[in-house]
Amino acid sequence: MKKALYFACFIMLSSVTLADDHTKQYGMVNLDASATSDVVNDELITRLQVIEDGRDPAKLTNLVNKKTALVLDAVKNFNAIKAETSSYNTRPLYNDGEISSWQVTQQLTLETGNFEQMSQFIADISSLANIQSMHFQVSDAKAEEVKQTLLKQAIVNFKDKASLITSEFNRKGYDLVSLSIDGNHFTPMPVMERSAMMSADSMRKGAPAALSGGSNEVSVQVRGTIQLNAH
Repeated sequence: MKKALYFACFIMLSSVTLADDHTKQYGMVNLDASATSDVVNDELITRLQVIEDGRDPAKLTNLVNKKTALVLDAVKNFNAIKAETSSYNTRPLYNDGEISSWQVTQQLTLETGNFEQMSQFIADISSLANIQSMHFQVSDAKAEEVKQTLLKQAIVNFKDKASLITSEFNRKGYDLVSLSIDGNHFTPMPVMERSAMMSADSMRKGAPAALSGGSNEVSVQVRGTIQLNAH
């Protein structure tokens, strides 16, 4: 008899607990808010390629290495430019299924916040290397600074939305249940836009060209869940 009574009480308590948990789910609202800013690009990434074709891969390798060394030596005169070598490749070129010649390439990556120096440097070494791509972007330091401001605005926007919903449903207020922040929204400029292509053509002829970095859109998004308080 006691066991039966204990079991009945347990069922009743469990039912009340489940009901309370279910009740807590009422008034849950998922929200998101964002803040966006158009930020001027302050960094330029340029990829160069030293390339040679011929029948003797050993001679080609030697020539490519010499040209690469000259490029790296030249960049020492531009203290605002960081340079490093990247991929190196030797590949055969075929004609009618047989190797007719070889191609050796060395890629270099240049990074700077001084567009004038980059323009002059590329003009100076135009006979040694070709431009593969030019990519303008917002530097990590500047992006982080902008995101701090955008985060504050995104939170204000989130709170405004929460307050509006609370008011429209005639509730006393709300409790914040969860919140997540996504600060990685970034709309980059396409690599090698038409203006950059024109600049590259000019620089291949040995004449420095003015480079304009344009801007990128940086945004921060806040997502969360609120629970509306009772009437």
